[in-house]
Amino acid sequence: MKRLFIDRQPDCVRVAYTVDGKLREIYIDPIGNESLVGHIYVGRIQNILPGHFAFVDIGTQKNAFINLPRNHGFKNGQPILIQIYKDADRMKGPYGGQQLKLKGRNVIVRESARHEIGVSHKISDPQERSRLRGAVHPVLEKGFGAIIRTHACGQPEGDLTEEAVRLIALHRDITERAKYAMPPVLLHPKKIAALPEDLFIEMLADDLDEVWVSGMDTEDVKTTCAQFKHKLKKDILFTTDNGGTDLFDVHNINRQMTRALEKTVILPCGGHITFEQTEACVVIDVNTGAFSGGSNFRAAVLQTNAEAAAAISEHLTLRNLSGIIIVDFIDMKDKADKTILMDTLAAEIKKDRIKTEIVGMTELGLVQLTRRRTRPPLSRMLETDCPHCGGMGRLPRENVPKPQYN
Repeated sequence: MKRLFIDRQPDCVRVAYTVDGKLREIYIDPIGNESLVGHIYVGRIQNILPGHFAFVDIGTQKNAFINLPRNHGFKNGQPILIQIYKDADRMKGPYGGQQLKLKGRNVIVRESARHEIGVSHKISDPQERSRLRGAVHPVLEKGFGAIIRTHACGQPEGDLTEEAVRLIALHRDITERAKYAMPPVLLHPKKIAALPEDLFIEMLADDLDEVWVSGMDTEDVKTTCAQFKHKLKKDILFTTDNGGTDLFDVHNINRQMTRALEKTVILPCGGHITFEQTEACVVIDVNTGAFSGGSNFRAAVLQTNAEAAAAISEHLTLRNLSGIIIVDFIDMKDKADKTILMDTLAAEIKKDRIKTEIVGMTELGLVQLTRRRTRPPLSRMLETDCPHCGGMGRLPRENVPKPQYN
Protein backbone atom coordinates (compact mmCIF):
# COMPACT_ATOMS: atom_id res chain seq x y z
CA MET A 1 0.00 0.00 0.00
CA LYS A 2 1.57 3.26 -1.18
CA ARG A 3 0.24 6.40 0.48
CA LEU A 4 0.97 10.10 0.21
CA PHE A 5 0.11 12.30 3.20
CA ILE A 6 -0.19 16.08 2.74
CA ASP A 7 -0.63 18.05 5.93
CA ARG A 8 -0.75 21.84 6.01
CA GLN A 9 0.17 23.37 9.38
CA PRO A 10 0.13 27.09 10.26
CA ASP A 11 3.89 27.33 9.80
CA CYS A 12 4.68 24.64 7.21
CA VAL A 13 3.44 22.03 4.76
CA ARG A 14 4.45 18.45 5.56
CA VAL A 15 4.44 15.68 2.97
CA ALA A 16 5.11 12.04 3.81
CA TYR A 17 5.37 9.02 1.53
CA THR A 18 4.84 5.57 3.07
CA VAL A 19 4.96 2.01 1.73
CA ASP A 20 2.97 -0.52 3.77
CA GLY A 21 2.99 1.92 6.67
CA LYS A 22 6.77 2.43 6.66
CA LEU A 23 7.98 5.99 6.16
CA ARG A 24 10.14 6.27 3.04
CA GLU A 25 10.35 10.02 2.39
CA ILE A 26 9.47 13.19 4.28
CA TYR A 27 9.37 16.78 3.01
CA ILE A 28 8.82 19.84 5.15
CA ASP A 29 8.36 23.24 3.51
CA PRO A 30 8.21 26.15 5.99
CA ILE A 31 5.53 28.60 4.86
CA GLY A 32 7.27 31.79 3.77
CA ASN A 33 10.56 29.93 3.35
CA GLU A 34 9.65 27.26 0.81
CA SER A 35 12.07 25.47 -1.47
CA LEU A 36 13.05 27.53 -4.52
CA VAL A 37 14.37 24.62 -6.58
CA GLY A 38 12.87 24.83 -10.07
CA HIS A 39 11.77 28.45 -9.71
CA ILE A 40 12.49 30.68 -12.71
CA TYR A 41 13.25 34.36 -12.13
CA VAL A 42 14.16 37.45 -14.01
CA GLY A 43 16.86 38.75 -11.68
CA ARG A 44 19.26 41.65 -11.73
CA ILE A 45 23.03 41.09 -11.74
CA GLN A 46 24.52 42.64 -8.61
CA ASN A 47 28.17 41.70 -8.87
CA ILE A 48 30.25 39.88 -11.49
CA LEU A 49 33.24 38.10 -9.98
CA PRO A 50 36.52 36.95 -11.54
CA GLY A 51 36.21 33.45 -12.94
CA HIS A 52 32.82 34.06 -14.61
CA PHE A 53 30.63 33.96 -11.52
CA ALA A 54 27.92 36.40 -10.52
CA PHE A 55 25.53 37.26 -7.71
CA VAL A 56 21.97 37.94 -8.87
CA ASP A 57 19.21 39.74 -6.99
CA ILE A 58 16.05 37.60 -7.31
CA GLY A 59 14.07 39.34 -4.59
CA THR A 60 14.91 36.86 -1.81
CA GLN A 61 16.89 37.40 1.39
CA LYS A 62 20.09 36.10 -0.20
CA ASN A 63 21.26 36.76 -3.75
CA ALA A 64 21.48 33.78 -6.09
CA PHE A 65 24.91 32.58 -7.21
CA ILE A 66 25.37 31.54 -10.86
CA ASN A 67 28.07 30.57 -13.36
CA LEU A 68 28.33 32.69 -16.49
CA PRO A 69 29.65 31.63 -19.92
CA ARG A 70 33.28 32.51 -20.65
CA ASN A 71 32.37 35.28 -23.11
CA HIS A 72 29.13 36.34 -21.47
CA GLY A 73 29.02 40.08 -22.12
CA PHE A 74 26.86 40.79 -19.05
CA LYS A 75 27.25 43.90 -16.89
CA ASN A 76 26.29 44.79 -13.34
CA GLY A 77 22.67 45.92 -13.10
CA GLN A 78 21.59 43.99 -16.21
CA PRO A 79 18.47 41.74 -16.12
CA ILE A 80 19.05 38.01 -16.49
CA LEU A 81 16.73 34.97 -16.74
CA ILE A 82 17.78 32.16 -14.40
CA GLN A 83 16.46 28.99 -12.80
CA ILE A 84 17.27 27.83 -9.25
CA TYR A 85 19.01 24.45 -9.01
CA LYS A 86 19.82 24.32 -5.28
CA ASP A 87 18.30 25.99 -2.23
CA ALA A 88 20.22 28.36 0.03
CA ASP A 89 21.93 26.98 3.12
CA ARG A 90 23.34 28.60 6.21
CA MET A 91 26.30 30.22 4.49
CA LYS A 92 25.36 30.39 0.81
CA GLY A 93 22.50 31.76 -1.22
CA PRO A 94 20.57 29.69 -3.75
CA TYR A 95 22.53 28.34 -6.72
CA GLY A 96 21.14 28.70 -10.23
CA GLY A 97 21.92 28.89 -13.90
CA GLN A 98 20.75 30.19 -17.25
CA GLN A 99 19.78 26.81 -18.71
CA LEU A 100 16.05 26.30 -18.11
CA LYS A 101 14.84 22.77 -17.38
CA LEU A 102 11.11 22.04 -17.29
CA LYS A 103 10.23 18.75 -15.68
CA GLY A 104 7.33 16.40 -16.47
CA ARG A 105 6.55 12.90 -15.26
CA ASN A 106 8.22 11.27 -18.26
CA VAL A 107 10.33 13.96 -19.91
CA ILE A 108 12.53 16.88 -18.94
CA VAL A 109 12.78 19.54 -21.64
CA ARG A 110 15.88 21.74 -21.60
CA GLU A 111 17.66 24.24 -23.77
CA SER A 112 20.26 22.53 -25.99
CA ALA A 113 21.96 23.79 -29.12
CA ARG A 114 22.94 20.22 -30.05
CA HIS A 115 19.41 18.80 -29.85
CA GLU A 116 20.54 16.08 -27.42
CA ILE A 117 18.17 13.44 -26.03
CA GLY A 118 19.37 11.62 -22.93
CA VAL A 119 17.74 8.55 -21.40
CA SER A 120 17.78 7.61 -17.72
CA HIS A 121 20.56 5.13 -17.02
CA LYS A 122 18.03 3.07 -15.06
CA ILE A 123 16.39 2.13 -18.38
CA SER A 124 18.84 -0.53 -19.56
CA ASP A 125 17.02 -2.21 -22.47
CA PRO A 126 18.54 -0.87 -25.74
CA GLN A 127 15.31 -1.33 -27.72
CA GLU A 128 13.28 0.58 -25.14
CA ARG A 129 15.83 3.38 -25.03
CA SER A 130 15.67 3.64 -28.83
CA ARG A 131 11.84 3.61 -28.79
CA LEU A 132 11.69 6.42 -26.25
CA ARG A 133 14.18 8.56 -28.14
CA GLY A 134 12.19 8.01 -31.33
CA ALA A 135 8.99 9.14 -29.63
CA VAL A 136 10.42 12.45 -28.41
CA HIS A 137 12.78 13.42 -31.23
CA PRO A 138 10.14 14.47 -33.86
CA VAL A 139 8.50 17.05 -31.57
CA LEU A 140 11.67 18.69 -30.23
CA GLU A 141 12.03 22.12 -31.78
CA LYS A 142 15.34 23.72 -32.68
CA GLY A 143 17.29 24.78 -29.60
CA PHE A 144 15.72 22.15 -27.34
CA GLY A 145 16.94 18.86 -25.93
CA ALA A 146 15.33 16.35 -23.62
CA ILE A 147 16.01 13.87 -20.84
CA ILE A 148 13.73 10.83 -20.78
CA ARG A 149 12.99 9.86 -17.19
CA THR A 150 12.80 6.41 -15.62
CA HIS A 151 9.02 6.54 -15.36
CA ALA A 152 8.76 6.77 -19.15
CA CYS A 153 9.78 3.12 -19.50
CA GLY A 154 6.83 1.25 -21.02
CA GLN A 155 4.68 4.36 -21.38
CA PRO A 156 2.73 5.02 -24.62
CA GLU A 157 4.63 7.15 -27.10
CA GLY A 158 1.70 9.58 -27.31
CA ASP A 159 2.05 10.42 -23.62
CA LEU A 160 5.71 11.35 -24.12
CA THR A 161 5.13 13.49 -27.20
CA GLU A 162 2.17 15.28 -25.63
CA GLU A 163 4.18 16.09 -22.51
CA ALA A 164 7.19 17.29 -24.50
CA VAL A 165 5.00 19.60 -26.61
CA ARG A 166 3.37 21.02 -23.47
CA LEU A 167 6.74 21.72 -21.82
CA ILE A 168 8.15 23.40 -24.94
CA ALA A 169 5.07 25.64 -25.10
CA LEU A 170 5.55 26.49 -21.42
CA HIS A 171 9.20 27.35 -22.09
CA ARG A 172 8.18 29.68 -24.93
CA ASP A 173 5.65 31.39 -22.66
CA ILE A 174 8.19 31.93 -19.88
CA THR A 175 10.88 33.37 -22.15
CA GLU A 176 8.34 35.67 -23.85
CA ARG A 177 7.13 37.04 -20.53
CA ALA A 178 10.74 37.51 -19.42
CA LYS A 179 11.27 40.11 -22.17
CA TYR A 180 8.83 42.53 -20.51
CA ALA A 181 9.38 41.64 -16.83
CA MET A 182 10.76 44.14 -14.31
CA PRO A 183 13.42 42.41 -12.18
CA PRO A 184 13.49 40.95 -9.68
CA VAL A 185 10.36 38.91 -10.43
CA LEU A 186 9.30 35.27 -10.20
CA LEU A 187 8.03 34.02 -13.56
CA HIS A 188 7.39 30.36 -12.88
CA PRO A 189 6.37 29.66 -9.29
CA LYS A 190 6.31 25.88 -9.64
CA LYS A 191 3.67 25.73 -6.91
CA ILE A 192 0.45 23.75 -6.92
CA ALA A 193 -1.77 23.36 -3.88
CA ALA A 194 0.91 24.99 -1.71
CA LEU A 195 3.38 22.26 -2.69
CA PRO A 196 6.27 22.13 -5.19
CA GLU A 197 5.09 20.88 -8.56
CA ASP A 198 8.18 18.69 -8.86
CA LEU A 199 7.16 16.89 -5.68
CA PHE A 200 3.74 16.05 -7.09
CA ILE A 201 5.29 14.80 -10.32
CA GLU A 202 7.76 12.56 -8.49
CA MET A 203 5.26 11.12 -6.02
CA LEU A 204 2.41 10.61 -8.46
CA ALA A 205 4.72 8.62 -10.70
CA ASP A 206 4.82 5.87 -8.08
CA ASP A 207 1.26 4.59 -8.73
CA LEU A 208 -0.08 5.64 -5.35
CA ASP A 209 -2.96 3.78 -3.75
CA GLU A 210 -4.17 6.65 -1.57
CA VAL A 211 -3.60 10.35 -0.95
CA TRP A 212 -4.56 11.74 2.45
CA VAL A 213 -5.02 15.49 2.77
CA SER A 214 -5.38 17.63 5.89
CA GLY A 215 -5.57 21.38 6.41
CA MET A 216 -6.00 22.34 2.76
CA ASP A 217 -8.50 22.17 -0.09
CA THR A 218 -8.77 18.67 -1.50
CA GLU A 219 -9.98 20.02 -4.85
CA ASP A 220 -6.55 21.60 -5.42
CA VAL A 221 -4.93 18.20 -5.00
CA LYS A 222 -7.47 16.52 -7.28
CA THR A 223 -6.86 19.17 -9.92
CA THR A 224 -3.14 18.51 -9.74
CA CYS A 225 -3.61 14.77 -10.11
CA ALA A 226 -5.86 15.33 -13.13
CA GLN A 227 -3.33 17.73 -14.68
CA PHE A 228 -0.69 15.02 -14.78
CA LYS A 229 -3.21 12.36 -15.84
CA HIS A 230 -2.47 10.16 -12.88
CA LYS A 231 -5.16 7.55 -12.21
CA LEU A 232 -5.21 6.67 -8.57
CA LYS A 233 -6.33 3.16 -7.68
CA LYS A 234 -8.63 4.61 -5.04
CA ASP A 235 -10.36 7.93 -4.47
CA ILE A 236 -8.47 10.66 -2.66
CA LEU A 237 -9.35 10.56 1.00
CA PHE A 238 -9.80 13.83 2.86
CA THR A 239 -9.18 13.94 6.60
CA THR A 240 -9.72 16.90 8.89
CA ASP A 241 -8.17 17.62 12.25
CA ASN A 242 -11.04 16.46 14.41
CA GLY A 243 -10.53 17.31 18.05
CA GLY A 244 -6.90 18.25 17.53
CA THR A 245 -5.96 14.88 15.98
CA ASP A 246 -2.71 15.06 14.02
CA LEU A 247 -2.79 13.18 10.71
CA PHE A 248 0.89 12.29 11.15
CA ASP A 249 0.20 10.95 14.66
CA VAL A 250 -2.71 8.79 13.53
CA HIS A 251 -0.56 7.07 10.91
CA ASN A 252 2.58 6.78 13.07
CA ILE A 253 4.57 9.19 10.90
CA ASN A 254 5.72 11.53 13.67
CA ARG A 255 7.26 8.64 15.60
CA GLN A 256 9.07 7.38 12.52
CA MET A 257 10.37 10.90 11.80
CA THR A 258 11.83 11.08 15.30
CA ARG A 259 13.52 7.71 14.89
CA ALA A 260 14.98 8.85 11.56
CA LEU A 261 17.00 11.45 13.46
CA GLU A 262 18.67 8.91 15.75
CA LYS A 263 22.41 8.57 15.39
CA THR A 264 22.38 4.75 15.44
CA VAL A 265 20.19 2.40 13.39
CA ILE A 266 19.86 -1.25 14.41
CA LEU A 267 19.96 -3.79 11.59
CA PRO A 268 17.72 -6.90 11.46
CA CYS A 269 20.70 -9.18 12.12
CA GLY A 270 21.63 -7.30 15.31
CA GLY A 271 24.42 -5.19 13.82
CA HIS A 272 24.15 -1.42 13.59
CA ILE A 273 25.14 1.62 11.54
CA THR A 274 26.07 5.04 12.89
CA PHE A 275 25.57 8.36 11.10
CA GLU A 276 27.81 11.40 11.60
CA GLN A 277 26.92 14.60 9.72
CA THR A 278 29.68 17.19 9.32
CA GLU A 279 30.00 20.34 7.25
CA ALA A 280 32.33 18.58 4.81
CA CYS A 281 30.68 15.18 4.42
CA VAL A 282 28.51 12.45 5.93
CA VAL A 283 30.36 9.55 7.57
CA ILE A 284 28.60 6.21 8.12
CA ASP A 285 30.13 3.43 10.21
CA VAL A 286 28.98 -0.21 10.05
CA ASN A 287 29.45 -2.63 12.97
CA THR A 288 28.44 -6.22 13.71
CA GLY A 289 27.29 -5.20 17.19
CA ALA A 290 25.56 -8.08 18.91
CA PHE A 291 25.64 -10.28 15.81
CA SER A 292 28.48 -12.83 15.91
CA GLY A 293 27.24 -15.20 13.21
CA GLY A 294 28.33 -18.28 15.14
CA SER A 295 31.27 -20.15 13.67
CA ASN A 296 31.05 -18.54 10.22
CA PHE A 297 32.36 -15.05 10.82
CA ARG A 298 32.86 -14.34 7.11
CA ALA A 299 29.18 -14.99 6.36
CA ALA A 300 28.18 -12.83 9.34
CA VAL A 301 30.24 -9.91 8.04
CA LEU A 302 28.78 -10.22 4.54
CA GLN A 303 25.22 -10.39 5.90
CA THR A 304 25.78 -7.35 8.13
CA ASN A 305 27.29 -5.34 5.30
CA ALA A 306 24.50 -6.31 2.88
CA GLU A 307 21.80 -5.32 5.39
CA ALA A 308 23.71 -2.10 6.06
CA ALA A 309 23.78 -1.29 2.32
CA ALA A 310 19.97 -1.51 2.14
CA ALA A 311 19.52 0.53 5.33
CA ILE A 312 22.01 3.19 4.20
CA SER A 313 20.21 3.71 0.89
CA GLU A 314 16.89 3.96 2.73
CA HIS A 315 18.20 6.50 5.25
CA LEU A 316 19.97 8.66 2.68
CA THR A 317 16.54 9.22 1.17
CA LEU A 318 14.66 9.49 4.45
CA ARG A 319 17.16 11.87 6.08
CA ASN A 320 17.86 13.63 2.74
CA LEU A 321 21.62 13.39 3.23
CA SER A 322 23.68 14.71 0.34
CA GLY A 323 27.10 15.80 -0.84
CA ILE A 324 30.10 13.56 -0.13
CA ILE A 325 29.21 10.37 1.76
CA ILE A 326 31.84 8.00 3.18
CA VAL A 327 30.79 4.50 4.34
CA ASP A 328 33.10 2.41 6.52
CA PHE A 329 31.82 -1.12 5.97
CA ILE A 330 33.18 -4.01 8.01
CA ASP A 331 36.43 -5.11 6.45
CA MET A 332 36.21 -8.07 4.06
CA LYS A 333 39.22 -9.93 2.68
CA ASP A 334 37.51 -11.97 -0.02
CA LYS A 335 37.14 -10.20 -3.40
CA ALA A 336 33.95 -12.12 -4.18
CA ASP A 337 32.33 -10.78 -0.99
CA LYS A 338 33.35 -7.24 -1.88
CA THR A 339 31.78 -7.66 -5.31
CA ILE A 340 28.54 -8.92 -3.77
CA LEU A 341 28.48 -5.94 -1.40
CA MET A 342 29.09 -3.37 -4.13
CA ASP A 343 26.44 -4.96 -6.38
CA THR A 344 23.97 -4.92 -3.49
CA LEU A 345 24.71 -1.27 -2.74
CA ALA A 346 24.36 -0.33 -6.42
CA ALA A 347 20.97 -2.06 -6.64
CA GLU A 348 19.72 -0.26 -3.53
CA ILE A 349 21.02 3.13 -4.68
CA LYS A 350 19.05 2.81 -7.93
CA LYS A 351 15.83 3.11 -5.91
CA ASP A 352 16.71 6.69 -4.92
CA ARG A 353 14.90 9.35 -6.97
CA ILE A 354 17.77 11.77 -6.25
CA LYS A 355 20.88 11.20 -8.37
CA THR A 356 23.33 9.18 -6.29
CA GLU A 357 26.63 7.78 -7.57
CA ILE A 358 29.06 5.24 -6.15
CA VAL A 359 32.56 6.61 -6.72
CA GLY A 360 34.33 3.45 -5.58
CA MET A 361 36.14 1.76 -2.72
CA THR A 362 39.45 3.08 -1.39
CA GLU A 363 42.47 0.98 -0.39
CA LEU A 364 41.29 1.31 3.21
CA GLY A 365 37.93 -0.23 2.32
CA LEU A 366 35.98 3.03 2.54
CA VAL A 367 33.14 3.33 0.03
CA GLN A 368 32.68 6.80 -1.46
CA LEU A 369 29.34 8.09 -2.71
CA THR A 370 27.96 11.41 -3.86
CA ARG A 371 24.31 12.44 -3.68
CA ARG A 372 22.96 15.56 -5.35
CA ARG A 373 22.07 18.33 -2.93
CA THR A 374 18.67 19.95 -3.57
CA ARG A 375 17.02 20.46 -0.17
CA PRO A 376 18.23 20.80 3.44
CA PRO A 377 18.61 17.53 5.39
CA LEU A 378 15.78 16.41 7.65
CA SER A 379 17.86 17.15 10.75
CA ARG A 380 18.11 20.82 9.81
CA MET A 381 14.34 21.01 9.32
CA LEU A 382 13.49 19.42 12.66
CA GLU A 383 16.41 20.24 14.96
CA THR A 384 18.45 23.22 16.06
CA ASP A 385 21.95 23.53 17.53
CA CYS A 386 22.25 23.12 21.28
CA PRO A 387 22.64 26.57 22.90
CA HIS A 388 25.12 25.17 25.44
CA CYS A 389 27.60 23.40 23.16
CA GLY A 390 26.83 25.23 19.90
CA GLY A 391 26.19 21.99 18.06
CA MET A 392 29.52 20.34 18.98
CA GLY A 393 27.88 17.65 21.08
CA ARG A 394 30.37 18.20 23.92
CA LEU A 395 30.53 20.44 26.98
CA PRO A 396 33.71 21.56 28.79
CA ARG A 397 34.54 19.64 31.95
CA GLU A 398 34.24 21.43 35.25
CA ASN A 399 37.40 22.67 37.00
CA VAL A 400 39.43 22.34 33.80
CA PRO A 401 41.20 25.62 32.98
CA LYS A 402 40.36 27.03 29.56
CA PRO A 403 43.27 27.72 27.20
CA GLN A 404 44.55 31.26 27.20
CA TYR A 405 45.31 33.05 23.94
CA ASN A 406 47.52 36.12 23.60
